[in-house]
Amino acid sequence: MLTIKRRLLLSHLAVILLGAGALGAYMYWSVSDQMLAAVAQRLIDNVRLLQSTLDADDVRAFGDRADSAAGQRIVARLRAATELNHDLASAYVVEPRGESLRVLATSVGDGRPDTDFLSSEEISLLRRGIDGATVSDIRIAASERAELSALSPVGAATPVPYVVGVRLDAGSLQRSLRLLRLSTLGAILFGVLLALVLSRLLAERLLRRIRTLGERCRVLASGEPLPTNQLPIGDEFDRVIADFDATAQRLREASAEREAALAALTEANAQLEHRVQERTRAIEDATHQLKGEIENRLQVEALLAEAALTDGLTGLLNRRAMLEMLVQAVLASRGQGGFSVILADVDHFKRINDQYGHGVGDQVLSAVARELEQLQGDNRHAARWGGEEFFLLLPGTPLMEACRRAEELRQRIERLPTPMRGLRVTVSLGVAEIQAGEVLEDCLKRCDQALYRAKDAGRNAVVAARGNAFATMS
Repeated sequence: MLTIKRRLLLSHLAVILLGAGALGAYMYWSVSDQMLAAVAQRLIDNVRLLQSTLDADDVRAFGDRADSAAGQRIVARLRAATELNHDLASAYVVEPRGESLRVLATSVGDGRPDTDFLSSEEISLLRRGIDGATVSDIRIAASERAELSALSPVGAATPVPYVVGVRLDAGSLQRSLRLLRLSTLGAILFGVLLALVLSRLLAERLLRRIRTLGERCRVLASGEPLPTNQLPIGDEFDRVIADFDATAQRLREASAEREAALAALTEANAQLEHRVQERTRAIEDATHQLKGEIENRLQVEALLAEAALTDGLTGLLNRRAMLEMLVQAVLASRGQGGFSVILADVDHFKRINDQYGHGVGDQVLSAVARELEQLQGDNRHAARWGGEEFFLLLPGTPLMEACRRAEELRQRIERLPTPMRGLRVTVSLGVAEIQAGEVLEDCLKRCDQALYRAKDAGRNAVVAARGNAFATMS
């Protein structure tokens, strides 16, 4: 379990490590960059100094004619340069000839170079061409313990016929960098230890104040009087403890007031409960009476709604209700069709009313409505469309099945018994199936056209509308 003290120490340590590490890394890299730049510049100054002491004529005489006296003078100057500067490991003179390189003299041994005297980085620099004093990559020398090289052309001829070079022993550079790293690390560790000591002292002081505040909380919870022997330190906790004492005093005063108010509230609550019980009984009586009135009103509204959607003579749906049902069927099919409609008209109905009276005509309409309901079963998909016209909605029924059912309806009505001798009742029927993407009004129009073609064909017939074509089915 991490205590507050440990958390403070850990948080301070984390901040210190991050800050000291970032500062140490910045100082190390900054100082190391400056040191490496100074080493590179010093090496360039050395190669320039050596180049200025060499006699260009001696170099050309030794390179062109292998003049031994000129070669001895060159080797002597190279050795003198390395002896004067102990950081220099060696010096040499090389003749670059395109891709091939020839080392003329060195400061090591007897002055005669080995075949592999040049390093790969020096070869790369020479092949790229030396226009002025240049140095190899100092970071590679610092990290790989390789010798750092500096090159400078001899004379002002172009292209450069001869190049003088010096090498710095990377060991001294490595030792300097190692000493810099150790110094930086020591400074960081000293800063961390000093910060830890200060953090511990600060944490101890903070914990003492937290314990004091906790003791006051315990005293407040137990109801004991608050201690008054607190010595001020002069920090923010003094204000916190003073505010806590004031708050504790206000809480105790408020607690006494709350107990008195609670007693008064209990008495008022008892009186209120008695009044609520009386009022509840009155509300229940009124609610029971209102419930009966609402039930009666709902029954009346249901009867009115039924009357608004139903034909009073036949008991079928009226035209308005059927139109709403058709709209819902179109929405349910999402414009993909899927249902058929039948429009039926009683043949010569006006003649029936004129010859046998309106009472017999009403009986004929009621008998046709019963046949429609029997054909539909329990589903209320039949309606009185208007006058002697009736409408059937057949959900999920294709055109051929709708024609078969229309033919069945025509035959059943043809066999109806009639109340008057010589009275024969027949119907003409138009059938249509709504097509995918078709507007409802267009489907109803095609069905109505099919009905009129059935009447023109002699009545007592079924005509189906398929697109713009019509076919008599009976």
